[in-house]
Amino acid sequence: MTKRLSILPVLLLWSAAVSAAGYEVRMNGTAQQVEPFKHYHYVSCTPDGAADFTVTFPGTIASAEISPLSRGIAPAVEGRTVRFRLPEAGQYLVRLNDTAKLFIFAEKPAQKVTGTSIMTYKGIDNTGTTNVTAAVQRAVDECAKKGRTLIFPAGEYLCGQLRLPSHAHLHLERGAVIRADASSAAPYESTDKVKTRRFIHVKDAKGVRITGLGAIDGNGRALREKFGDKARMRLLLAVNSSDLHFEGVMFRDPGSWNTQILLCRDVVIRNIKLMNDTELSNTDGFDPDASRNLLIENCFAYCSDDNVAVKTTGYSGYLGDAENITVRGCVFLTKKSSLKVGTETRGTRMSGITFENNDVLESDRGMALYVSDGTALSGVLYRNNRFERNHPDSKRMMFQFSVNARRKDSPIGSIRGVEVRDCSFRVPFPKAPEIKCPARGDIEGIVFENLTVGGEKVLAPEQIGLKCVNAEAVFK
Repeated sequence: MTKRLSILPVLLLWSAAVSAAGYEVRMNGTAQQVEPFKHYHYVSCTPDGAADFTVTFPGTIASAEISPLSRGIAPAVEGRTVRFRLPEAGQYLVRLNDTAKLFIFAEKPAQKVTGTSIMTYKGIDNTGTTNVTAAVQRAVDECAKKGRTLIFPAGEYLCGQLRLPSHAHLHLERGAVIRADASSAAPYESTDKVKTRRFIHVKDAKGVRITGLGAIDGNGRALREKFGDKARMRLLLAVNSSDLHFEGVMFRDPGSWNTQILLCRDVVIRNIKLMNDTELSNTDGFDPDASRNLLIENCFAYCSDDNVAVKTTGYSGYLGDAENITVRGCVFLTKKSSLKVGTETRGTRMSGITFENNDVLESDRGMALYVSDGTALSGVLYRNNRFERNHPDSKRMMFQFSVNARRKDSPIGSIRGVEVRDCSFRVPFPKAPEIKCPARGDIEGIVFENLTVGGEKVLAPEQIGLKCVNAEAVFK
């Protein structure tokens, strides 16, 4: 469970700004709260435009780097302190001595909302000491029925599984945390046809909103240490729903996949921060699954598994095509694949998938297309994406595109019409990239235009040692 730092009097403000690792962070001279989370730290703040930051470290700073590097932020190191100016709101990584990670979430001010405070409902405790699932669910249902926004003020709300019906709007103010109760895994079991464990559940609904600068915490580490695989649950599972909007909130510490959007339509996910325990296996970030018209924009994700994996899984019989999915303006880190389609591809067709203007700070594979269950994948565009570092996991490839059969009886699918345009890798990854399929014609129309690796434009596959098996690619 993440430690919570208490709010101290003004005279102790300096110590409130220092985490267990000894960081001190100031914005325009004012101390900021540093939150420890797993093996890294973060600061969430709301600057008024550009802002000057100082980060003081307990030891000497030998090197400092501010990512995304594409934003051109030059740090100045003075002993144990690094100074820099953030030009605008966004998600940033301060990397000290090449290993220490401090994330800064410079937020735009949250929009003011009118609605009903959950504290007006009977049985609500926001100290995190009492399970308030039943009281919160009653408040959610009542406000949804009346078309009111349910506002969660700062505090901790300890809950089991929550269901969001049509027209539910939860607004989490800064400092508000809805946290999964780790005393039992039973409350997160499936209660319907969808046989997937979950914390926040949206099913057969429309017009659902979650907004604000608070957090939803899946307590995944604590649950999995106690209950093993029974605690492998989705932090957010949305099924067969439409007109969904999630904005501003931090989704942290899932027990498995963070956010699965299954067979949904018209979904906007904007400025969501996914903070996963990167030492837990199978903690995917965003999993759009058999969904249509879905936008993931200006988001952040740090995962042990894929940052984004567009899928068609067929879970519990919910199977359809995936189309018109866009991921843009995001900042990602992962131990696995970052910008991915697959591996589960059981639908008939997947098309119109765009990854654009994203900064991938660490990944094992920057771009990945895996058709393993027979779908026809087409119309994939990677445009203006930037890849900084390789995370040394199993494959260590800049990209890998493949068609294969998951099992002996699995159908063979196809990949056709993939454009990789204006993308760059700061350095080449250790192993050669691959494009491979069982037979000629299973992969066609792969075009790289203005791909740069290590500052050099790639005009031939030999420059990057590209391995093609029953496939070829064009470089421009």
